[in-house]
Amino acid sequence: MTITLDGVTCLLGIPITWRLLHDRELTRDEGIQMMQEDLGFTAEAATKEMGRLGGAHLSFDKLKRRYEELLHRCNQLIEPNTEEEHAEQAQVRLACIKAFLLLLFGWTIFVSKNNRTINLLWLFALQDMEELGDWAWGVMRLAFQYEPLSLTSNSFVASCGCYMTLLMVIIVFLIFYLLDR
Repeated sequence: MTITLDGVTCLLGIPITWRLLHDRELTRDEGIQMMQEDLGFTAEAATKEMGRLGGAHLSFDKLKRRYEELLHRCNQLIEPNTEEEHAEQAQVRLACIKAFLLLLFGWTIFVSKNNRTINLLWLFALQDMEELGDWAWGVMRLAFQYEPLSLTSNSFVASCGCYMTLLMVIIVFLIFYLLDR
């Protein structure tokens, strides 16, 4: 028995249709631009983070700190007085929401084996918040899970680096299904 798309949608209620992200490696410049536009990083901070890690990845520590900074700034802008403050509030809130969702993705459904960084590719799905429900989250999650699971057949691989809760839910479901027969 294997994890199927039908199993993902029935057990977790995650959509299995709609749009897919195309898996590709982001360039360093794309990562810097996304950090600035979507998460409100300064050019210097984004460049420094990209240079430290290499590739278009962001450390969870840095992302968590950025989220906390944005949340603090949101709390300061609770009652904006001018049009400029209204615009800033909207921009800061959107960046705060994106940072939170990126943290959530990285700690749960799109966790990687190193468990220290998240690929900024997931920010593509967060760029237009109006289209958040149009993405095929179940399919992307399933594809993300299959790769680490396929690597576990190699005798040199010591552990699987993926969101194992989904796999455990399916195993428990199968056990109850077989016992009920």
